[in-house]
Amino acid sequence: MKKYFFIVFVMSLNAIIYAQNTKSASEDFNAFFKKFNADQKFQTSRVVFPLKYKMNNDDFELTDYTMTKEKYKALNLNNKADEKYLKRTISVKKNKAILQQRGLDNGIYVDYIFELKENKWFLKTWVDEST
Repeated sequence: MKKYFFIVFVMSLNAIIYAQNTKSASEDFNAFFKKFNADQKFQTSRVVFPLKYKMNNDDFELTDYTMTKEKYKALNLNNKADEKYLKRTISVKKNKAILQQRGLDNGIYVDYIFELKENKWFLKTWVDEST
């Protein structure tokens, strides 16, 4: 009988430990965003490739584009020098974050969309409707 209770106890303990390990906390978006802008290698590792995005073409029609990892150039989405001609707003929901960049009288109108996947943030796409 004691062996039975000991086996049940060990199995219960293993189940509790497994449940705690699988429920790891989601990455904080602000910490992610800071590192995303500071470390190019980290940034590239946190972009969903092939990167699908939308951008106005020469006729100002919103067009779909795709970028490979080889063509990707690191972004600096938190440049303090841009604040004199650009307003940034970040909206973080449960599994999605949107960085809105709006130009101050200069036609910039871009949304960067981030997605939480397996408790880590990734740049999923952007929509550039700048004129």
